[in-house]
Amino acid sequence: MVLASLLAAPVLARPAATLEDLRALAAQKSWAELLERAEELPPAARSDTWRTLVTEAATAAVESATAPDDKDPFAVARKAHALRQRYAFLAKAPGFSSARDARGLKDLERCLESKKSDCIDTYRELAADASTETTLQAARLVKRGHFAYVAMPLFAAAVRGGKEAGACKDEALAEAVLAALDLPTTDARAGDARKVGFEWCWSALGARLKTATVGASAYFLANTCVPMRARKALTELQDDLCKDAGL
Repeated sequence: MVLASLLAAPVLARPAATLEDLRALAAQKSWAELLERAEELPPAARSDTWRTLVTEAATAAVESATAPDDKDPFAVARKAHALRQRYAFLAKAPGFSSARDARGLKDLERCLESKKSDCIDTYRELAADASTETTLQAARLVKRGHFAYVAMPLFAAAVRGGKEAGACKDEALAEAVLAALDLPTTDARAGDARKVGFEWCWSALGARLKTATVGASAYFLANTCVPMRARKALTELQDDLCKDAGL
């Protein structure tokens, strides 16, 4: 009878966390619990102090996360991405962004070492708003272990549609552009290279593109003749080469 009474007794709900509770959890460095309970505060009570506590917890959670023993090399980056989606204000928190970017690079390196096939696509999905310098570091990381054109999507992402002119001066980016222009025109990486070379970074790369046209392959000419002609950058001899190639 006693057991039946205990089982029938109502389970008392845990009181909602207060700002003082979150402060106490921060003092104890109980970051996971703080993030778990942060949204128990009603929206009207989510002050600047609340955002500071959440930011501190999210940053610490990413920095202290260890690589799990599973088949997902991007586990930490996924955690950071989920926190960024859950708390939009983290996008403007430099400390969190730095931690997220650093762990994203580590996860990319881990993925590349495991020789998985979707490392670049997964990284781009999870680190779409990483800083320009971080994206360049990721591109260089990929380039070191692959043909230069493999890193072309990340170099294109670093340029950000021509808004990051400084990235156009990166030597590794120039090498990736030239290599990708030697791919079939239908290859997406060749498309990225055309945008970077002829639309977004022409002032930085134009001279190298002109020089590379001399003795170029059929693929390179197919990717470059039309945009070079549009920019009036072909010499008479180069224009004849393009015409001989039907371009």
